[in-house]
Amino acid sequence: MKNLPLLLLVLISLISCGENSKIGKYTKEPLPDGFTYNIINDESNADLEKNQLEVEINKKLTEGQIATLAEELYNSKDKQRRFYINYKLKELENSPFAWATSNFDPELEINIIGSTSQEDLNKDKLSEKIDGDGIGRWNENKYTFSNLIIYKKDNKIILKTVFKNGQTSEEELKETKTDKGTRYDYKEGGYNGEYFILNNKNELELYNNENKNFTTALPK
Repeated sequence: MKNLPLLLLVLISLISCGENSKIGKYTKEPLPDGFTYNIINDESNADLEKNQLEVEINKKLTEGQIATLAEELYNSKDKQRRFYINYKLKELENSPFAWATSNFDPELEINIIGSTSQEDLNKDKLSEKIDGDGIGRWNENKYTFSNLIIYKKDNKIILKTVFKNGQTSEEELKETKTDKGTRYDYKEGGYNGEYFILNNKNELELYNNENKNFTTALPK
């Protein structure tokens, strides 16, 4: 290459860098400062021609950062026809659900199931806007990935839900005192009998119509 014009060498270099920054349809991004991960489960099976990892991460990542990590993990194992990776957040170590997935089957596909850091910021901004006296604010990070705000206005108790996509809803609640804490039911009895209990730790427990606590939203 030493006889090639300088401009052509620069163009070749730029093209090469561009190719290295891509994996499939995704553009890789550097992992954030202080990022760590730990493989907590490996169910790879050569007979089934698959690698399958469960990875605990200490920070939420962008799609481009997941692509970078996925490639690193992909290159760390003997190649199989398929490669499945579930990412779980360290702060939600008791959650049975993955925050995100990346699958090579055979091309890379990334799916962020939970909320991203930017979506969290947007949710928090929208959660500040209430027209009444606040009772509490919580973050539900297993099923709906939403902020829940309960407040009082004109002798009514209102639940405001801010979803990760920016949509909001408001429902009127009714309040009763129980041995477990303050119980809130939808006044119109909606959502298949689901209800909330504000416990003595200021956590908002969510129950289904079988009285099962299926998730707990933590105070913000």
